[in-house]
Amino acid sequence: MIKKLILKNFKCFEELKMKFSMVNVLTGLNGMGKSTVIQSILLLSQSQKNILSDDSLLLKGKYVDLGVGQDILFEKAEEDEIGIDIWVDDNEEKFIFEYRAEEDRLPLKNSELHGDQVSFERWIGRVFYLSAYRIEPQFLYRIENEKELSERYFGKDGEFAIQYLQFHGSEDVDNKLLVIGDEHKTSITDQVKAWLDMISPGVSPVVSVNMSSRTAELKYEYIEGREKTNSYNSVNVGFGITYVLPVVVALVSARKGDIILLENPEAHIHPRGQRMLGELIAAAGAGGVQVILETHSDHVLNGIRVAVKKGKLDPKDTGFFFFYKDKEDSYKHKILCPVLDKNGRLDEWPEGFFDEWDNALLELL
Repeated sequence: MIKKLILKNFKCFEELKMKFSMVNVLTGLNGMGKSTVIQSILLLSQSQKNILSDDSLLLKGKYVDLGVGQDILFEKAEEDEIGIDIWVDDNEEKFIFEYRAEEDRLPLKNSELHGDQVSFERWIGRVFYLSAYRIEPQFLYRIENEKELSERYFGKDGEFAIQYLQFHGSEDVDNKLLVIGDEHKTSITDQVKAWLDMISPGVSPVVSVNMSSRTAELKYEYIEGREKTNSYNSVNVGFGITYVLPVVVALVSARKGDIILLENPEAHIHPRGQRMLGELIAAAGAGGVQVILETHSDHVLNGIRVAVKKGKLDPKDTGFFFFYKDKEDSYKHKILCPVLDKNGRLDEWPEGFFDEWDNALLELL
């Protein structure tokens, strides 16, 4: 579990300090720094071998492409260096990287490790990331090699989640707090279908894989009462269902100790489905999976709050971060952290924190 993160001279932040819980919600207007936090973790993840071998931070890699040094140095930095400190469990890794304006590899200037060296390698292997640019409906999808798939590498856009569902869907869900519906249907496939039904009632994915052409086909059928409809290709079914499928697969298949980073999981999903996503995320967190998500959805937020109200997630296992610019302090990027109680109520509601509904109502009255 990532417990703490400190950024120095990284993109929009002169300095940022964050303490994480199991379920972490990053909110705020566009351009306030939410993605920056996720990107800093992904940079360490994709640079692991390089940091250990040739001491460099890869700005272009498996998960993100942030350009070159001048693209990520805080524009008012007083020192030409970038710092990332991360606490994982009881271990701290502290890195300072040199600034190289036109290079996409930044040399390691200094590092400090407090704890077990092996932990740096171990936690990075438990990071799973799904970007905001996930797969869309299409007739065929490419497939991944079996080794990567067995390690639950879904691709940053979730393109291999379909194949994973076909080859590993019969395995039992590790996190039993995720199991809903029929208590005897505990396979990954069964629970993906159960949660998809909560998000979009009646929908059920049908996957087939052709190893010779190395492609996967995704269709959907609908359960209408006791009957099933024909299978329809994903291009003829609502866009949002395919867009959310990798998110559901990643959360349902997650194991205790995993760290899942999600960007806008609610995209293209109806408000009811967004709320169910919030409850799914809460169930994953309650079972020991750390989730760090960037969202603009008050429905996802409310799904998490409802889960806390129902006693399905301890409020101490939640973290809410509102990113904003402080006009009173030279427009520096900062965060506020509302605290949730056992009744799902937040102790403060900053201006701009999911308050647009109320603002619109006031204009309508």
